[in-house]
Amino acid sequence: MEIPSIVSVFDTPEQLAQAAAERFVEYAHESQDSQGRFSVALAGGRTPSRVYELLATEQFKNRLDWSRVFLFFGDERCVPPTDPESNYAMVAVTLTSKVPVPPANVFLMAGEGNPTENAQAYEKHVREHFPGRIWPRFDLVMLGMGADGHTASLFPGSDALDESS
Repeated sequence: MEIPSIVSVFDTPEQLAQAAAERFVEYAHESQDSQGRFSVALAGGRTPSRVYELLATEQFKNRLDWSRVFLFFGDERCVPPTDPESNYAMVAVTLTSKVPVPPANVFLMAGEGNPTENAQAYEKHVREHFPGRIWPRFDLVMLGMGADGHTASLFPGSDALDESS
């Protein structure tokens, strides 16, 4: 089955953020109706932070059943979760401290310590959330884009782009 591509163009970053917040709510309802939960991989950075701020406003937060929302992180910086550079910290400030998502539904990716061990531990948590699947399948994966074109800590010209295993 081929899924049609949808490209939306907006005049301002605020219009983009509003549309993304609406889409988040729409996907949450669809997923919660069909499978009882909504599992999201969040992005860090400035692009999605406005979306998270909007989701925490009265316009959006009361339209979601936050008890059935599960928040993961697509990437994290190698810093503690309280560090201003942490994606977890940004999400805590803009979203999770302002909506009734259960703390157990927010899956922190450790930034301090050994990055390889942290990645392996996080993969284990993700796989446990999606039992019986070879590859986890999120209902929504949020991505931002840095000024240099990077997304999810994948930077142009990086060796990580050649990773295949």
